[in-house]
Amino acid sequence: MADLKYGDINDDVLSAMQTPRAPYFAAVAMLAAGIGWGALVWLYQMQAGMGVTGLNRPVGWAVYIGNFVFWVGIAHSGTLISAILYLLRANWRDAVSRSSEAMTIFAIMTAGLFPLIHLGRVWVLYYIIPYPSQRQLWPNFLSPLVWDVCAVGTYFTVSLIFWLVGMIPDLAAARDRYEEKYGPKNIRAGIYRVMALGWSGTGNQWRHYGRSYLYFAALATPLVISVHSVVSWDFAMSLLPGWHSTIFPPYFVAGAIHSGLAMVLTLLIPMRKLLHLERLIQLHHFEMVAKTIILTAAIVGYSYACEVFIAWYSGNPFEWQFYKWRMTGPAAWIFWLIIPLNVLIPLTFVFKKVRTNFILLFIISLLINLGMWLERLFIVYTSTAHDFIPHNWGGYIPTWVEISITAASAAFFFFWFFGFSKVLPTVPLSDLKGRIADEEIEPTGCCETKVRQKVQAGSSSVLAVFSNAGRLVKAVKLACDAGYREMETFTPVKVEAVEKVMGHSKSPVRFWTLAGALAGLAGGLWLAIGTALVNSIIVGGKPPVAIIPYCVIAFEGTILLGSIANLTGLVLHSRLYRLKLSPFYDRRFSRDKFGLLVSCGEGNIQGLQGILSSAAAEEIHVHH
Repeated sequence: MADLKYGDINDDVLSAMQTPRAPYFAAVAMLAAGIGWGALVWLYQMQAGMGVTGLNRPVGWAVYIGNFVFWVGIAHSGTLISAILYLLRANWRDAVSRSSEAMTIFAIMTAGLFPLIHLGRVWVLYYIIPYPSQRQLWPNFLSPLVWDVCAVGTYFTVSLIFWLVGMIPDLAAARDRYEEKYGPKNIRAGIYRVMALGWSGTGNQWRHYGRSYLYFAALATPLVISVHSVVSWDFAMSLLPGWHSTIFPPYFVAGAIHSGLAMVLTLLIPMRKLLHLERLIQLHHFEMVAKTIILTAAIVGYSYACEVFIAWYSGNPFEWQFYKWRMTGPAAWIFWLIIPLNVLIPLTFVFKKVRTNFILLFIISLLINLGMWLERLFIVYTSTAHDFIPHNWGGYIPTWVEISITAASAAFFFFWFFGFSKVLPTVPLSDLKGRIADEEIEPTGCCETKVRQKVQAGSSSVLAVFSNAGRLVKAVKLACDAGYREMETFTPVKVEAVEKVMGHSKSPVRFWTLAGALAGLAGGLWLAIGTALVNSIIVGGKPPVAIIPYCVIAFEGTILLGSIANLTGLVLHSRLYRLKLSPFYDRRFSRDKFGLLVSCGEGNIQGLQGILSSAAAEEIHVHH
């Protein structure tokens, strides 16, 4: 990317959004047909009953719950790449973060279908929703299944907000491109105009946006770890052999990231080719994903070994007989298959020739996805099929109903991703442009007094246009040293050096985030405790009010309301509720130009023009 310019990045990404050709529509039609078939099969299952599935006594959980765990796991890599690696300042994440975030949203949507499908009588879903009713039936917040609903619901909401907020600057670039090319009345231009929320790239907007995005990442990081931990507690909180294990939370989280990273390779390798994004998504980015898979494969392999050791070392005859049955019984073929698929084959990425070969990367990613799906199914059904009592042992074989719905869920996921690839920017423009801007900026001093980052419309002012971020920073410093105290910048990327030169304080968005988080913490505890006190029933030997289990609800409330408050603060302080752009805005400011607007008196216009010219301004416009 060293030879790319701002405009090149803009053109490559937005050109990929042009009207697709016939093969694309054919693929989308096939996926839609798969979804339709799955919907019909689900309707048949609701009419005929759950007996049409392979579920039986004692195997009450199988493919549907395995699919739920698998798709929730797929969703993890998006937040890992967009949030955790953002906090760690891993620059290689930029090219793949947007598609990974989209994958997160669509995977959670897919996962959310399976508890409903598994429920059978889906119309009684409202039983789990906490609301006052004459029945006085409230959810049991001591149950890990209710924790699951709260955790997955929070994860979907926060991930969706994080994804949409990250796209705001890029949607503004798409808006300006479509308005310039097709006119402001174009349908897509109108959609992007609404979604961009009046973004004009002013310094004030970037200041609040950058701080808000940082807090979103900080909130999403513990959330991504908690979600699959809570999913693992669906099993670990039981007493069944193979499920009742303290290793499940880290084991599930590592496996989730492992499968999610593999899905990133599965999706992005063909997308890169089909959308002609070779200059932006390079082999280096896939190599870094492969290196991360080496780590997760090692953790998954360690977890497999620990499971054997724990079963043997515990001295528990039920655990040990169950594990020997796993290795030698009817399901042993899955046990011996997932080890090479999830551990041995991915570890071949240690060889550079393997992790730098697109064909091998793609094939291995498919094998990992297959292995992780088999592992989830293996974990879910084997413990119920072989518990403590021999006369209660049984088997399980999925029927065509379960296979059809599982295939339809994959079609559902890919249908949404196909739509995303042609409707929204698949690569974060502002992040990639920011790398170019960082290289152009040289260290400079700060203004002696604070600069007011706002220029009133109608006042005399001068607008200078630059094609280099470093020149913009230099112009700001020169204008500040000359005594000008009212100015505004327009940039396609966040330029932190401008904020430092102007001496701005940190965005007050942080107070909104803190207030929301505290409200969510109190609200979560209030909801769980208030619900328990309605009937004061002792469940599982625990008192009606059990604070430690309620910490899960409190944590999810903290993250959820903290994120919503963060978004509220961003919208209010950046004035994103206004769709009308600044009168000084130029569409080129979302593409490859930087603008500096300085307020001045009538008698200072010529002097200010000279100052801006000395900073190598390419254009200077006077406004009265």
